Amino acid sequence: MTHTPSLSSKRRGFTLVELLVVIAIIAVLAALGFAGFNLAIQAAKKTSARTCMSQLIIASDDYYEAYQTLPLGSITNADEEKDTDNQLMSALLGMKSAEDENYKLESFFSFKAAKGKGQNAHDGLERTENRAELLGPWLNSQKSDRYFRVLYDYDYDGELREPQALGNEIKYDTKTLIYHKGKDGKIGGKNDQDNVYSWSKSD
Repeated sequence: MTHTPSLSSKRRGFTLVELLVVIAIIAVLAALGFAGFNLAIQAAKKTSARTCMSQLIIASDDYYEAYQTLPLGSITNADEEKDTDNQLMSALLGMKSAEDENYKLESFFSFKAAKGKGQNAHDGLERTENRAELLGPWLNSQKSDRYFRVLYDYDYDGELREPQALGNEIKYDTKTLIYHKGKDGKIGGKNDQDNVYSWSKSD
């Protein structure tokens, strides 16, 4: 009499090749998921930066309405780029240290508090009793690369020229242009892919 093996005895485990294929598929799916998650995070940070820029433009316009000059306009009569460092932000916030620029001590700007402190501060307004800095959402290695860059029409001709590294086009009928260098903290060429602008960029 011949013995017929049962179905259960015919079953075998995965071969090494099959296991490797399954592991590779899982790794690919995980990588795709991480890439999508990272893209979503970067998109959220750019949205935060644009919101901040809009608030800055409104604050600058309100300052102009109050004083008939743009912030720090008393020290120049040519279009100029400013960082959102203590000099500019203390004037917009009406801090005592900037009384020469904002003698009414009126606050024109408000935004969420920065994450972190000191050299780790980013994504918001870092403010103490005597100082204030506005920082972008990326934790760039250099704190100076976290500042927004604000171009003001200090000669009031309704024209502002982009920085040469960003295209050098003239934008009309605006008193303020703002940009941020993005995650890499650099501008020019391929470095511009992650930049954020308050104006429409030509291709």
